[in-house]
Amino acid sequence: MELSEHFQELRSRLLTCLACFAVVAGIAFYQFPFFWRFVELPLFGTNLVTLVNLSPAEGVSVNLLVACMIAALATSPIFLYHIYAFCAPAVPTERKKTFLFSVFTASLLFFAGAAFAYFFAIPFLFSFLAGYSNSAMQMWSQTSYVSFLFRFEVLFALIFQMPVAAAFLGRTGIAGKDFLLKHFRLVIFLSALFSAIVTPPDLMSLFWVAIPMIILYGISLITYRMAWRAR
Repeated sequence: MELSEHFQELRSRLLTCLACFAVVAGIAFYQFPFFWRFVELPLFGTNLVTLVNLSPAEGVSVNLLVACMIAALATSPIFLYHIYAFCAPAVPTERKKTFLFSVFTASLLFFAGAAFAYFFAIPFLFSFLAGYSNSAMQMWSQTSYVSFLFRFEVLFALIFQMPVAAAFLGRTGIAGKDFLLKHFRLVIFLSALFSAIVTPPDLMSLFWVAIPMIILYGISLITYRMAWRAR
């Protein structure tokens, strides 16, 4: 296939993905009250916070932001499929199953990380922040709230990619055979430190975040060694 044909295929797949994104975003924009209940869910149980609009157009901008985020989440499998379909011809036949498994695993871990943040980490964090200062009424901008929520969603979704990243490092041989094992104590310390920063100051909340991260690192050790041996 010539270079121009590759660009045509890429453009066709990109237009398909963008069309799906636009359709879903339009539906989400029209059905904003329905989706807003899910966006606001991490605040349930916290009666100390009032969400407000601080500018005349903030309501519209929040509607657009939520619609785009919902569309990105809903259409991500479509984007991933077209990425795989575009890259698959360049992958050797004996590696295609491994490549497909890697894409599927990364997608599954991405959604698992986002779900963990949505149901556990972010509600704990909002509960702590809402009750941190008793000297002022907690009035949060809708835009700031939505941006903060989705930034943490993406952060935890990326953290859950550790096993896939470890397998890539092991497969390429960039790091030594015992690289991850040598830094195990450092990772435990950093996981505990990160958990202490983003959670309320109680031991149970810290465990809710730190333990899954350490488990992920343990899984990463296994995938790293397996990928290293398969080089």
